[in-house]
Amino acid sequence: MFTAIKQTLSTATVNSTSVSSKNSFLDTALKQTSQTRSENGSLKYSTTNNPFVDQFGALSAYRNLRTYSVIASDMSELYAIDKEKAVKFAFYIRTITRTVNYPDGTKTQTVQRGAGLKHEAIMRFIWLAINQPNTFWNNVQYIPMLGSWNDIFKMLQYDLVYNGIDGRVLDWKKFGQLILAALENPKTLDLVKKYLPQIRSANSCKTVQAQADNYIAKFIAGLLFGKENDRFKLYRKLKTSGNAHEWQKLISKGKALEINFNTVHGRALALLVSGNFIKKNNLIENYKEWLDKQDTVKYTGYPHELFKGIDSISDLYKTYTMDKQFKSLVETAKKDALDTTSLIVVRDTSGSMGSFANNSTYSCHHIAKSLALFFSEMLPSGAFANSWIEFNSNAKLHTWKGSTPSEKFLNDNTHFVGSTNFMSVIELFCSVKNSGVAETEFPSGILCISDCEFNKTALDETNVEAARRTLLEAGFSKEYVENFKIVLWNLQTKYTDSKYETFNTATNTFYFGGYDPSTIAFLTGVKNAEGKVAKEPKTDVELFEAAMDQEILNLIS
Repeated sequence: MFTAIKQTLSTATVNSTSVSSKNSFLDTALKQTSQTRSENGSLKYSTTNNPFVDQFGALSAYRNLRTYSVIASDMSELYAIDKEKAVKFAFYIRTITRTVNYPDGTKTQTVQRGAGLKHEAIMRFIWLAINQPNTFWNNVQYIPMLGSWNDIFKMLQYDLVYNGIDGRVLDWKKFGQLILAALENPKTLDLVKKYLPQIRSANSCKTVQAQADNYIAKFIAGLLFGKENDRFKLYRKLKTSGNAHEWQKLISKGKALEINFNTVHGRALALLVSGNFIKKNNLIENYKEWLDKQDTVKYTGYPHELFKGIDSISDLYKTYTMDKQFKSLVETAKKDALDTTSLIVVRDTSGSMGSFANNSTYSCHHIAKSLALFFSEMLPSGAFANSWIEFNSNAKLHTWKGSTPSEKFLNDNTHFVGSTNFMSVIELFCSVKNSGVAETEFPSGILCISDCEFNKTALDETNVEAARRTLLEAGFSKEYVENFKIVLWNLQTKYTDSKYETFNTATNTFYFGGYDPSTIAFLTGVKNAEGKVAKEPKTDVELFEAAMDQEILNLIS
């Protein structure tokens, strides 16, 4: 089941997030057996001894199209510990950061934040549908709200391409009822029609995925129109009706000059603008006129995707679009988020950062650069607003140069070179302290974007342990060191795996992953639906729980 994609389609519980043993002998033994090493030899742990913290911090790895068996194992582990948090986390993984529309037309009172990962979340939903069907069907309405209606069709496609028509394991009758109900709701009708698969001739379906989509389309046509001879014609007419397709219709009719760019969703607009469509269809002046009137331009992708190929862009309207879409992402991230931190961004530029991130055409260097720029815009922390620290073999302080995101990105000429000497950042702090700068002038912590394959420390401690000890020895107060936040945003490549600096619940050491930087708000503080400010997390466990404490996630039963 869900083990391998077919070549073609034939026609035939514990109620706690803690897993500590509460026994000193067992905890010590587990800690020792969990010791591992980074690629550069530093002491690490294969687990924090809390599976929820582990998986929350490993989100960058979930960009990979992991197999169902591996994902099912992770999901089973979490569900056995805490059912509610396991389900919430699956939905968090899929959540696209935005204000979410309810089926009745109302919206969430606050921005909902998450990792925006599709494959990983869909496989977890499938696990729920198979193993906990009541829980799945009690919460299925939140899948398109936090993700997309396309997720529902993707679940059906996966069932077919992995299991075949005769081996399907999902409840297609209930899925059909769900889709029909959404098509009857005027608030969701156009969204569902947008993602309905097309009915195509059998000869044009060359891949098993195309065959599956064709099967799903005909299945829905049968639900809608029974066995009528013209059911496929009626389905096609339904599919092409509605407002969701207006700009595509105009393009197909050769009427590109009539496009209202307000109707083009963010990712589609980015694709139209980044290519030659605007120029080829003589839309430059029309588009510029529209663009000048927009303070921001909507976009729901990741920051690093916006800066793709920026070095070779010559048309100013393309960079203007990029800057306004970047601003849109930042403004969404800042909604309901507090700026109570004085963290300084730290960016790994070692040689290993030149490797591609998991299942990506982007290097970790490119992604880290985009994230660092985003954090500088989202978290303007006084004296550190425009500053960041680079580290490889040594550490250097930088400031962003330029007035727009694209200018700042292009003016950063750093390259990936040298080793991953995390301790050089701490040594920079100590050097500045020894020069006479008061402790009150320092950042309250660091937000480190790295593949976390740190160099070995002098006393063979973890780098976090060595960092806190070194700060104390340099004369920083015990209070400052204990409250010093070390935030590790882990970017992973196919050559690395998830490793951690701490074992058991850690204070002021936090793990993040993935590619949506808006989730840093769970550390800096967010307002909930009642306008109250959430408690600032002090531990890695509290950070996970803060991320799960969101308006829609709290509706999950």
